Amino acid sequence: MKIRQFISEQKVTIAVQLIILLCVNAYLFLLSTDTIQQEDILYLDMVLITFYLGGFYISYIKWKSSYEQLYHALEEGEDITREEIKGDDVSGEIMRYIVDTKELKFAKEQANNEERIKEMEEYLSKWVHEIKLPISALSMMVERIEDDEVGYDVKHEIERINLLVNNVLYGSRATAAVEDLFIREERLDEIVKTAIRQSAFFLIKNNIEVEMAYLNLEAYTDKKWLVYVIGQMISNAIKYAGVNGKISFYGEEDAQYIILNIKDYGVGIAEEDQERIFNKGFTGKNGRNTTYKSTGMGLYFSKKILDKLGHDIEVESVEGKYTLFRIKFYKISDYIKVAKM
Repeated sequence: MKIRQFISEQKVTIAVQLIILLCVNAYLFLLSTDTIQQEDILYLDMVLITFYLGGFYISYIKWKSSYEQLYHALEEGEDITREEIKGDDVSGEIMRYIVDTKELKFAKEQANNEERIKEMEEYLSKWVHEIKLPISALSMMVERIEDDEVGYDVKHEIERINLLVNNVLYGSRATAAVEDLFIREERLDEIVKTAIRQSAFFLIKNNIEVEMAYLNLEAYTDKKWLVYVIGQMISNAIKYAGVNGKISFYGEEDAQYIILNIKDYGVGIAEEDQERIFNKGFTGKNGRNTTYKSTGMGLYFSKKILDKLGHDIEVESVEGKYTLFRIKFYKISDYIKVAKM
């Protein structure tokens, strides 16, 4: 907010003031007498100009204080509230009206978007439950196939469809409102066992060894959502298992957290990719390898869910050796603080 901008805005007023001063000077020079000398007229001009410059500077300071905060907010791309708009003049009223109109329009658009998202979520939920009926029927029909090899292949495809359908359901809800969260004390061993059972077919098919240790811990979480997150970790571990497929689940406890560790001994994650694996659509070095098929959405949705649950997640990996995910649950006294945020 420089003074030349203020001068540019006031150029008409400045021009009018100069014309008035010139007219007054011309009139006084024409009427100059022995009592009114030219030196007196020049002295009067200096006094008038001094007063005018003083008033001009005061007006500039008021103008700058009124608009500087708004100007900086616009430069930084920040939102402007009506409380930040100072002054009761016409320009202030117009700006407040514009802000009120935009906020009202944004609120209506947001309400419409939320309604559309809710409708789509309801539709997906109904679709998932309807599609599960033929999937269940197909699972039972597989048992009638006499050729074991064909039956096994069909079972594999049915399980893949079931997994993808569940991913659609949970993925659609992951970015929605937190209405579907039910936080209570849950046993980690039961949650991990449920996630393992849901992925049992693929674990067995890929000869993945599973180890569990020190999971007789309790944490405040939503079991359904956490099972989904752990399922994503298991799915990635199977996908990138390498030669020696193995997944270890083990718990830890410190003064602040209950910690669930999920460690696989697969291809690992490149060091340059580790900070970005939770980014939307990021597949990294492994995802670009044609050996593995990745959408880059599983870990993105998992992070979204864990954020809503108030859990932290960390990743540690050595390429070609292992990947370790650490899900950290606040203990009850700390969890209450997080829930109030």
